[in-house]
Order: sequence, then structure tokens, then C-alpha cells
Amino acid sequence: MKNRMKVITIFLVTVIFLSTPAVMAVENINLEEAVKILIEENRTLKNARKDIEKAEKDIDLAVRSYFPTLDLQTSYTKFDQVQFSIGEDENYSTSLSLTQPIWLGGRASMQKEIAGYSLEIARTKYEQSVEAQIFSLIQAYYGVLQTQGMVEIRKEALDIANEHLRIVKNNLEAGIAIRRDLLQSQIEQRKAEEELTAAQNNLKIARRRLTQILTTDKVYEPSDPEIDFELELEQQKLFNTALANDPQLMILELNKEIIKLNQKLEGQYYRPSVSLNGSYDWQGQEFMDEKSWSMTLGVNIPLYDGGKGNLNAEKQEKELEKTANNRQDLLENIDIEVEDSILTVKENKETIELEQLSLENAEENLEIANKSYEAGVASNTDVIDAQSTYNQAQTSLLQAAYKYETELFRTIYKSGRLKEYFEDVINNEK
Repeated sequence: MKNRMKVITIFLVTVIFLSTPAVMAVENINLEEAVKILIEENRTLKNARKDIEKAEKDIDLAVRSYFPTLDLQTSYTKFDQVQFSIGEDENYSTSLSLTQPIWLGGRASMQKEIAGYSLEIARTKYEQSVEAQIFSLIQAYYGVLQTQGMVEIRKEALDIANEHLRIVKNNLEAGIAIRRDLLQSQIEQRKAEEELTAAQNNLKIARRRLTQILTTDKVYEPSDPEIDFELELEQQKLFNTALANDPQLMILELNKEIIKLNQKLEGQYYRPSVSLNGSYDWQGQEFMDEKSWSMTLGVNIPLYDGGKGNLNAEKQEKELEKTANNRQDLLENIDIEVEDSILTVKENKETIELEQLSLENAEENLEIANKSYEAGVASNTDVIDAQSTYNQAQTSLLQAAYKYETELFRTIYKSGRLKEYFEDVINNEK
């Protein structure tokens, strides 16, 4: 019986152990290390690199327009009666032909040029993706830092609530507190526990978001970045920098050149093309019987396309007008976003100073409230209010500090210089 119970116990322990999800180890990471992992593993960046490879293939395809083509055709025909022309009721036909383009009216060279511009667009989009993904990483990174800070704040709040509850219990036993104080303090202690649980859950989600953008299966604990850049928050200078670095502007200019080339390509319709064709043929009642060969120099001159070329050229002209309008909208948006970044950075810097003062006052207030309550000259409600104000001041300062640093990075991002800040890490991964 004892052995049987022992086996059952071991079985249950094993089942419980196997059904319990493994707790993943948390790894420390700094922002530079996170960027390095991002460049290596991020799926969006991998796809952007694939687009560059595809664009390179398009250039190769355009070059191969001048490559010869070789075709082999063979057939067997069975007739219901003997054919007078060949004297047989069956016939084999085989042909090997080679076609070599000599001149394509300039279309191949223009297609190669278009493919070259498309390659530059793919490269520019990759650089744009790098900037965007780095900034998304920074937001996720600071999201974890902020939720880690909130967990610490909630832990301290719970410690404060527990300590105050202990004091209230002692005072109640000593007859210098009322039961209402105990109920209030127990409610606040319970609220502090729930807020800590919520903060811990938020931290789990924030870490998952960071893991997702890094495309790994690890859990990271970021360290506070050392901000070592000086920003000159001058509107015109940052706007000019953004103009020089904005990938969308570069893409618009490259698309403009492609549209011009397409417009020119439509005008090439009436230009002749020249090709050389050679064939070697076998025909007869047996496979590969009678041999013959031929060589043909062909010239193709399109005479009329129903006016489609002119219509397509007009369509390209409309695209040029759209590009000009898009460029103007983009310039205005860049100017607005740069100004918004500058104002937000300045606003958050002032907010930090204000929140620091608020925290100092709240901390002093809480100390006074605690001492006054112990001395019997303040109510339990005064202490709870002071605790709430102190916790809120801590939270506001934490949020303001991390928002300020995030906005500094956003200003760099909007001016197109985010890659420069991580230049060493990015260059090492290329």
C-alpha cells in the first residue's frame, strides 16, 4: 500500500511539473545591444533587404534583353493517306532556332535605367525602414523601462500601505484609533496589491512587445540609456537637416525620374527593332531525316498602335503632376512634425522640473501626515490622501522623464539622423 501511494505521489508531482510552464530567464540588455539584434533579426528589415535583392535581379533582367534565345521544336504528323508532296503518310519535323536581338530601339537601355532607379528606391526604403524600426524599438525599450519603474513604485506603495496598516492596528489595540481607520487602511492596502499586480502584468506585455520587435524568444530587462547627444532645437536648422535626410523626398525624386523615363519609353514605340534569326531544320518520314538551315535578318517597324502610346504618355504627365503635389504636402508635413518635436521636447523638459518639485512636496507631505497621525493630530484620511499624492507624483515624474528622452529620440528621427546615433552598431552589421 505504501509503495502504491509512493508511486501515485511521484506520478502527480511529475504531472504538475510537466504542466507548469517554464519560467524564461530575463537577460540584461542595453539600447546599443538591442539595436544590434534588431538589425540582424527584425523581420521587416529582412524583407526590405529581400526587396533590394529583387531590384538587383530586375537590373540583370533588363541587361539580358540583349541575350540570345535558343528554341527547339519538334513534331510528328500522321496522315490518313499518302501525301503527294512528300510521298509518305507520316512526317517528322524538328527545328533548332537561335534569335539574337541586335537593336531594340533604345528600349532595353531605358528599362535598365528604370531598374537602376528602382534599386535606389529599394535601398532608400530599406534605410527608411531602419530608421522607423529603430524608433519603434526605442519606444518599446522605454515602454519596458517605464513599466519596470511602475512596478518599483507600486512595490514601494504597498510597503507604505503595509506599514501604515501596522501602525493603525497598533493604535487600534492601544485605543487611540477607530475601526473605520482600520477598514480604510485595509482597503488601501488591498488596492496597492491590485495596482502592483496590474503593473507586473503591464511589464510582461511590455517585455513581449520588445521581444516581438527584436524577433527573438528571449525576455529582456533593459538598462537606462546614457543620453550623450546635444540637440540644437532650432526650427530652420532641423528642417533643413530633415530635408537633406528624408527618405520620402528621395523616393519622390527617384519616382519622378522613373515617370520621365516611362514617358520617354512610350515615345519609342515607332522606333524599329532589329534581330538576327538562324535555324537548323530536319524534316522527313524518319526522325531528323532531311537537313536544312536558314539565316534571317529581321527589321520590325511599328506603324500604328491605335493611339495608345500618346495616351500612355499623357498618363505619365499626370503622374508627374501628382508627384509635384505630393512633394509639396511632404515638405509642409516635415516642417510641422519638426516644430511639434521641438515644442514637445521643451514642454517635457519643463514638466520634469515641475514634477520633481511636486515629488519633493509630496514626500514631505507624507512624512508630516504620518507623524501627525501618530501624534493624534491628523486623520487616517489625511495619511491616505498623502500616500496617494506621493504615489501620483512618483508616477508623473517617471512618465515625464522617459517621455522626455523618447521625444529627444523622436526629434532625431524626424530630422533623419537616428541611424547616425547608432552608426557604429549599424555599420558593424552591414
